[in-house]
Formats: sequence, structure tokens, C-alpha cells
Amino acid sequence: MESGVDCTFGIPGDFALPLYAAQEAAGLRTIVCTHEPSAAFAADAYARIRGLGVVMTTYGAGALNMVNPIAAAYAEHSPVLVISGAPALEARKAGFVLHHTVKDFDGQRRIYAEITAATAALNDPATALTELDRVLDTILREQRPGYVEIPRDLTDAPAAPSMYSPGPAGAATDAAAIAEAAAEIAELLARARRCVLFTGIGIARRRLETETIHLAERWGLPVVSSVLGKSVFPESHPNYVGVFVGTVGDDAPRLAFDEADLILAVGVLDTDVNAGFRTYPPPRSKLIALDDTRVRVLHHHYERAPLGDMVRALLARAPASPRPFWTPSPSTPESPTPGPSPESHVTMEGVIASLRTLDSSRYTLVADIGDAWFTALETRAERYLALGFYATMGFAVPGALGAAVADPDRRPLVLVGDGAFQMTGAEIATMAGIGAPATIVVLDNANYKMLEVFDRSRPYYELRPWDYVGYAGALGVPGEMVETRRALETALARAERVNGPYLIHVRLDPHDHAPITRRLRAGTERSASGGSA
Repeated sequence: MESGVDCTFGIPGDFALPLYAAQEAAGLRTIVCTHEPSAAFAADAYARIRGLGVVMTTYGAGALNMVNPIAAAYAEHSPVLVISGAPALEARKAGFVLHHTVKDFDGQRRIYAEITAATAALNDPATALTELDRVLDTILREQRPGYVEIPRDLTDAPAAPSMYSPGPAGAATDAAAIAEAAAEIAELLARARRCVLFTGIGIARRRLETETIHLAERWGLPVVSSVLGKSVFPESHPNYVGVFVGTVGDDAPRLAFDEADLILAVGVLDTDVNAGFRTYPPPRSKLIALDDTRVRVLHHHYERAPLGDMVRALLARAPASPRPFWTPSPSTPESPTPGPSPESHVTMEGVIASLRTLDSSRYTLVADIGDAWFTALETRAERYLALGFYATMGFAVPGALGAAVADPDRRPLVLVGDGAFQMTGAEIATMAGIGAPATIVVLDNANYKMLEVFDRSRPYYELRPWDYVGYAGALGVPGEMVETRRALETALARAERVNGPYLIHVRLDPHDHAPITRRLRAGTERSASGGSA
């Protein structure tokens, strides 16, 4: 495809069979997954790397199975196209209530209208390509999912040429606002003695990574990443400070904000997660925020000033010679505790220490929600994928499939809790079937551990034990169980020598927590007792 997509993810179903046949005839690769939600998660991960992902499914039972992951893609600004087969128009005229139909023939499209940026039912060959182009243009412009459905009997029907026109370039842009905002920001940057660059996921969605690096270097800015923007700025770069997780994360990013007289936020979504889980919102009194379409400069607002245009305008006003870089205060170490012995039982801190020994440039780090996610936030990554805002479980394993297909040169390194793995872990069979490489680290604490953070231990948070290595073996995937840090590091090295997926079952103490989880829990307990979080 012109957009660079070389495959679709999905599961064939009766109303979509002509679509799959047409795809095969066109030479476009089909990756059949184990379950529709996994197919949508895989397409989401693929989209984050390639710029567009496609998932194809049948009507009703297939498409409605993907509502949750597509809602996640909408919330997280991921450009995924959903293509659904639909009942034949001729069959609808017969008056029967057709299988897979919930309420009426437009019901599925209406549902998707709530979780996508654009929808279309391609029921008329005269307008089908025009409508398809409209949906695709909206997906790419808004960086959010879109939906089209194609009746079974129209799949191969000749279509009229597209008449879609996206309108004049820059129709949503105000050049005067961009120039005025850039001039004001440049003057503030020039006067500021200590400015911090706060990076967000919008940088990746708009493919502004290179420009952002130049922005930091030319203006001499230390870089703090938002939680959702982790890895959009290279974590090996000398300007990089760390991920801002408020008072529950590492001290250095928060100290950088404290010491700064100006914070330049680029592409940072204004969410509770990016505000350190509401523990420490970045102070608005010194905040400049560039988002997708507008700019906030302290108390001034500029509309129709797109993110890419603003970044480029600030680069054009940057000093000819890079400004000196100011160094924020370093982290304050936690109370010293004896380091875990390589032969002692592995802890979450031991997992983090082991992951930090890896060459992050060789991996795509894919994390599921929960302790796995908090562990990933404390691990350096050059590419990182997670559903950190929408926070649904089950993304990481199918996400690794999508990442491996999108970029075969980076091995996905998956951090997934036992609860999330029990939801979508079967997708390792798909990886094995197509030879996709991945190292899947299952963090087994026998519990929905995150729920204890907001509540307390309860019997219904406990998970039934699985033989994860035996499960993987039954699906054709080798693996091993580890209980010490030394064994974990040996297993990580062994996984590198396996061409396909390799599963590492890390058996943890059920009472152990990742450091951020532990701090969140302590804050929750203080709040519950009337103290300050």
C-alpha cells in the first residue's frame, strides 16, 4: 500500500472471506491471530512503528470483539484502520434477520463512531473510494483509528475514481499565530536560565523525533520524558534526564521541574498519568505547552498552530551555536538496602537491574499494564510501547507480534504480568508460526497486584497458578522458569540465540512490588489515613 503497510492482522470470518481473498490476490500479507482483540492490539503496535496499522475482521462477532482495543487506540492516538466485512446488500433485501447482526445493519458502524475518528459503510461503488480516502485521511491527520465496512457482495465490484479532496494544505493553520507564538516562546527561552524540555507521545505520532533532538541540542535543554512519551527522545542521549512520574518516580525529573524557571512541553497529553498520577502536576506558572493544534504560553493561548509547524519554527529561531547545557540536580538515592545477591530469590528490583544490563538499542520494549509497566518505566529503552493511559490489560504479547512484524531488526522484549498473559498469551503461537522473534518475560506474582495499590489484598485478586513454560511448550515455544537474578540474566542471554519467541517465567514473591508500585501504595495508604500523598 502507498501508506507503507505490508500486512493486515485479523481472523477470517464468513462476511470477510471475499476481503481476505482479494488481499491474497493483491499480494498483501495476512497474519491470522488467535483472537480478535489480539489482532487489534497487534495492529496498534504496528501502527505506532510504521505510522498506520490495519486489522481486518468479519461483522458482529469479529468486529465487536475489537471494541476495547480500538477504544484504547483512540484514547492513545494510534492510527489503526478497521476493515470489517458486512452482510451482502442483496441478502438484506430478503427481509431476514441475518446472523451476527445485533440491532440493525448500521448498528456496528454507530458503535465504532464512538471510538474512531471517522467511519464509512462502503455501500455504493460510486462513492466507495471517496469515502475510503476520507477515512484514511482522517486517520493520518488526527492519528486516531478509523473504520470502514464493505458488504460481502460489493468486495469485487468496480468502483468509481475517488473524488475526495482533503482541502487546501494548511487549512487548519494560522501562519500569523505560529509566527507570533514562536517569537514569544523564543524570547522566553533566550531569557530563561534553566529551561526543561518535557517530551510527549505527540512527538512520535507526528514523526518529530529528529527535530526534537535538534531542539534540545540547539537550545541546550535537559529532557524529561512524560510517562506516555517514554522513548520518543533517545534515552541514551546526554541531555536525557529520565521519566517524570511525580513523587512516586525517580527524583531527578521532578527536581529538574523544581529547579527550572521554564518548562517547554512538546506533544504531552494533559492527563493524570503524565501529572505523576496526580501526585505532582507540572506547575502551569512556568509551562509552555505545544500540543496537536494549539499553543499555551504561560497564560496566552494560540489556536491553529500545529505541533510540527511550531517545533520547526522554534528550530528556525534557535541560536546559531548550541547554548550551554545546564545540569539539573541528580537523584537522591533511596534509603540504602543490601543489593540482591545474584543467587538470591529474584525481586522486582532485581528484574530491573538485570534489564538494565541489556543493550536497549537492540530491543523494542513492550510492557503490559501493572507492575510490568512500572518496571519498564525504570528501564532504559530506545523504543517503548505500552497502553499507559487507557491502561487495559493484554496488550504486550500481541503488541510484540505487531512490533516484530513492523521492525524485524529489533527484538521485542516483553514485560507482562501473569494476569495479562493469561488473557492474550496465546499469541506466542502466532509468533512461533511466522518465526517472529521475541523475549517474553512473564512476571508471576500470582496476583492482580495493581489492585492492592488502590485497595488491599483480597482473595479474588489471587490468580490460579499456571505452568507457563509448559503452556508455551504446548504452543511450540521454548522457555524456562527462573527464580534467581543470575538465572534470569542467563535466560535473557539464551533467548537471544533463539530465532523465534522464547518465554522466561520469573517466579516472584507475591508480596513483592516494583519500586513505583511500592511508592504508589504508600501514598494511597497515607491518603486513606488522612495524610498527604
